Amino acid sequence: MFEKLQRIRAEVERNGKRLEEDQKKYDDSLARLKAEEATTVLGVVEIMKLTPEKAAELLGYREEPKTSASKSKKKDTSEKKSVSEEAIDDQNTTNVGMEDILNESY
Repeated sequence: MFEKLQRIRAEVERNGKRLEEDQKKYDDSLARLKAEEATTVLGVVEIMKLTPEKAAELLGYREEPKTSASKSKKKDTSEKKSVSEEAIDDQNTTNVGMEDILNESY
């Protein structure tokens, strides 16, 4: 009478084990991808002979001044948008040469 339930429970258990294995494989693949991306970025920075400060400048990174916690909660979001838009513009202009460099080196 309960054979069908037992079969379905066994199937659920098998699929659960497969899911765990596949999740581990996915996590490993994602970690390898992130490591390779980091290596590639470092390679490009090295090829272009950039300092970390110059790379950050080209990517539009702006270090926020350290302030008290109460002031940081009251930050204006319109500033963030303008900085983000500026970073995107900077990135678009620097990506023009990056593709050529990547194609030449890899």
